[in-house]
Amino acid sequence: MSIIFVRSVIIYILVVIAVRIMGKRQIGELNPHELVITILISSVATVPLQDNSMPLTNSIIPILIFVALEVLGSALSMKSLWFRNLIQGKPIIIIKDGKLQQKDLKRLRFTIDDLMDSLRRQDIFDISQVAYAVVETNGNLTVQKKAAYMPLTSLDMNLPKQESVMPITVVIDGKPVTEYFGSTKYSQAEIEKLVKGTGVDIKDILLMTVDINSNTFYIKKENNEI
Repeated sequence: MSIIFVRSVIIYILVVIAVRIMGKRQIGELNPHELVITILISSVATVPLQDNSMPLTNSIIPILIFVALEVLGSALSMKSLWFRNLIQGKPIIIIKDGKLQQKDLKRLRFTIDDLMDSLRRQDIFDISQVAYAVVETNGNLTVQKKAAYMPLTSLDMNLPKQESVMPITVVIDGKPVTEYFGSTKYSQAEIEKLVKGTGVDIKDILLMTVDINSNTFYIKKENNEI
């Protein structure tokens, strides 16, 4: 039992490191070669756990090779457009100037149901509102509406606009956060002062943010528990 535990921990740590090296994409955002590497790593990682007589290196070495191939492939993709198109493919337009490209739909084996489902996921229920639709290399659909259905912006209405600034998170789960997104914005004393201004104990705060104008927003824990 102890051998299984140790082997499981080693494989777990190795796979986590491998995934971190390859990036933080979700399964639906993976390109074909990234998905293949992910599947291979998951398959190879389970082999030593099923057969304790097999050396652990039989799994570790292939995983390291797969990660190296992924890193090498990503580096080559950044350097060579030809190589990138070879392993990732190209985005394909399936709606152009409001006209459905039926040949490209068939080439992708993309059914009308697939198309309508992808449009509804982007809150588009009327295909006549679409000017362009592109199937990206990861299979996702990107859509541009016709000008008549685009929402108005401050630029369209000739209104002055103020650039938005992302609020800084200063409290998470009842604990002060002096550094977030790699930049220190508020000291411990400043956070305590902000929390004191709310009249709420910091231990009762689930999340608290502060904007550039020192306006705070917080969410209290329910029943003091998460």
